[in-house]
Amino acid sequence: MPQDPSSRRSPERTAPGPGSLDVYSCGTSMPLSVPDACRTYDHICASDKLIRMLKDSWESRQDAPAVEFHSLLPAPRKVLLAAARLAEQGARVAILSTGDSLYNGLGSTLLGVLYDAWDLCGPQDMARLPFTISFHPGITAFQFLCHKVGIAWSDAELFCAHHSAIQPWRVLQARTAMIYGGLPLTAAMLAQKLCDFDPGSANRQCVLAENLETEGEHIHLCTLAEAAALRTSPTSILMLLPGGHRPRPLPLGLEDAHFRFENHCLTNRYVRPVVLSCLRLPSQGVLWDLGAGSGSVGLEAALLQKELTVCAVEQFPSRCDNIRANVDRLGVPNLSLTMGDILQVMPSLPAPDRVFVGGGGKALPLILKQALARLDAANPDARLVVTAITMETVAMLTQFDKGECVEALSLDIAVRTPMSSARYSFLAPANRIHLFTFRPRS
Repeated sequence: MPQDPSSRRSPERTAPGPGSLDVYSCGTSMPLSVPDACRTYDHICASDKLIRMLKDSWESRQDAPAVEFHSLLPAPRKVLLAAARLAEQGARVAILSTGDSLYNGLGSTLLGVLYDAWDLCGPQDMARLPFTISFHPGITAFQFLCHKVGIAWSDAELFCAHHSAIQPWRVLQARTAMIYGGLPLTAAMLAQKLCDFDPGSANRQCVLAENLETEGEHIHLCTLAEAAALRTSPTSILMLLPGGHRPRPLPLGLEDAHFRFENHCLTNRYVRPVVLSCLRLPSQGVLWDLGAGSGSVGLEAALLQKELTVCAVEQFPSRCDNIRANVDRLGVPNLSLTMGDILQVMPSLPAPDRVFVGGGGKALPLILKQALARLDAANPDARLVVTAITMETVAMLTQFDKGECVEALSLDIAVRTPMSSARYSFLAPANRIHLFTFRPRS
């Protein structure tokens, strides 16, 4: 367990006046300037690897300064908060980060800690900190790898599997994509996940790199299928190249094969685009998917708007299992699932900007009333969309007066179906679908 830095403060090296907190991005290996810069600090917080590198550098000069070292593991947020408290007391503190600290690194974590501890709202509030803070840049492992293999990355899309799932759809859509691997998904496992999602991409050209700038460094130029067969370190990067890239369609009206579902609990693929159009999806905000079934509407919304938070609610355990499987397959980090009765769950959900109701049974009128009450009537784009098949539900929605009905439509869909004779086919009609769009009354 790491020792709390505040309990190991070196009194003889306390800096006069306000303290300071300096964050150094060390790239794939420590820059030559960092060891000299770190000689002036009272405390240094870093990974065990960087601490060893720093000590080795100083010992080779035989004049190592008296500095207190603090390992960031296994509780980096706790150590970062203690480091900030030391700076508050007047100490000079350095934090060393691998890669670029502000790209999925310690710098990002530190900012979250500072914002919480000092109740900051953004960069404009940083002057309120009781110490000075500075970030010293360094190249990312992405940049290092591109320079090492000679690949222009000005048009590349960056992804990271450290803290959230990746979206195979978005990764494969990019002509050049770079993904940080880690635990639980190493670069090889990421390659396998992409191949599983789209077997046709198995021959796509890629670069797999692991342990850059160490004795265990390996760089492979291969196909995705070949990368998936490798055993790699968690410290790894997968780079997808334009060779073998297949343009991908918009994730709208996905084929049924993309979803796991039971019985007919799947919104028709031709209906989903109309539902999403009626919702007027925002780029950010919260969408409720109530009575989610297979989750198909919420999942497509999450794929189309990656910064939209989708809250799915489903009461049946088997359907919840299907939703979780679909979330994992599509790699959708911005959809959360709550299992339970819709009326009981709604009060605990964050306030919505849009609501889709795909089910509700006899409780549907009350569900609509309570959901409309949570929408912001002052927002002209606030929408609740509900679908119906039965005449009884259509009759209820036609008479529903707890919200303003701004749109109502029906869809008759017929799909080409082969007849017993291979020479002929006919258009088989599906159930007529009715859509109602409501706004909250002012």
